Parts: sequence; structure tokens; C-alpha cells
Amino acid sequence: MSKSETPHAAYDSGRQQVATVYAKGLVGAAEKQGSTPVVMEELNSLVDDVLGGLPKFFAALSYPRIPAEEKQRMLDRAFAGKMNPLLLNFLKVVAQHERLDCLYEIRKAAVSLYNELQGQLEVEVRTAEPLSAELRSQIEQQLTVSLGKHVDLQTQVDPTLIGGMVVRVGDTVYDGSLLNRLEKMRARTLESTTEKIRDSLERFLVSD
Repeated sequence: MSKSETPHAAYDSGRQQVATVYAKGLVGAAEKQGSTPVVMEELNSLVDDVLGGLPKFFAALSYPRIPAEEKQRMLDRAFAGKMNPLLLNFLKVVAQHERLDCLYEIRKAAVSLYNELQGQLEVEVRTAEPLSAELRSQIEQQLTVSLGKHVDLQTQVDPTLIGGMVVRVGDTVYDGSLLNRLEKMRARTLESTTEKIRDSLERFLVSD
């Protein structure tokens, strides 16, 4: 599983906002402690190797009917003495607030924040088909020039797109997909038709 993927198929802005708050707290605390690289490495390993390899463990951490105290004990049993204490304490706080289900989104937001600290900008690109290495390189170079920062390009395949691509930079989405253009065209046509009907009704009422 790449760092741009989560078990949740659709982008959920509410979950991502919650995740961003937690990610800022984690990265901020790690920066003060001077342990950001270690914490980020362990967070990535937790999500990719542990949660990705043990989906039942993640399901248990996410299950709302398991009390927060039990989830904290599970975290202690699994990671005490094996993980940076700051990260473990952070996970226990997230458990206390019943948001361990957002760990994938938290990691995603934390990676984005860490990239910014490193002078990099994470950009997510969704396309209908997988990008070739050459096209990926071209897109990465063009975005680096356009945005004025080194780009960490994260790609996703979204079969619902009809050609084109959707680019997400932070909270801003640039949608160049054919499906989106068709939808906008349909909306403009509907708006134009509605306006014409409204004008006709107004003329009819005035003449009456």
C-alpha cells in the first residue's frame, strides 16, 4: 500500500480535517523533541507494515465497541519498548478520543506536513489509468516548475475518471477529467435552458 492509499475508497474531507489536527500535534511535538525523522519512519512502518499486514489488528483498533482503555492496553502490549514513546503516547491519546480509525489519514497528513518542513510539497494525482514512468516524470517536473517547490508525487488510479486527471495540492483540487468537464457542461446547459424558460415565463406574464 502506497502512502497515498487508505482503506477508505472515497475522499472524506471531514475525516481528513480531523486527521490534519492530529498530524499537526504529532509533528509539532516531534519537532520540539528533535525526533521528527524517527517518529515519521516509525509512523510509516506502523501503517504500512503493521496495520497493512495485520488488517484484523487495525479493525480491532477501529472498532467503536471496544473501550478506549482496552485499545490503549493493546497498544502498550504491542509497542511498549519497541516504539518511540512520543509516538506511542500520541496513539494512546488518539485512542482515548476514539479516532484510531483515522490512522491512515493521520499518516497521510503527517507526511504532507513533514514534506513541507523538508521543502517538499506533496501532490496527489488521480488518473483513470496507471501512469507510465515517463509521463509521471513529466508531470512531476511540470508541477515542480509551476509550484516552485520540489514535488513528492503520489499517484492513484481512479477508474471512475474518464480521461484526464485530478490533481490535489493540499486542500485545493484541480480537476481536469473529462467526466468533470462533461458535468460542468451539462450544468451550464441546464442553467442556460432554465434561464430561457424563466425569461419566456416572465415575458408571458408581462404580456398577459
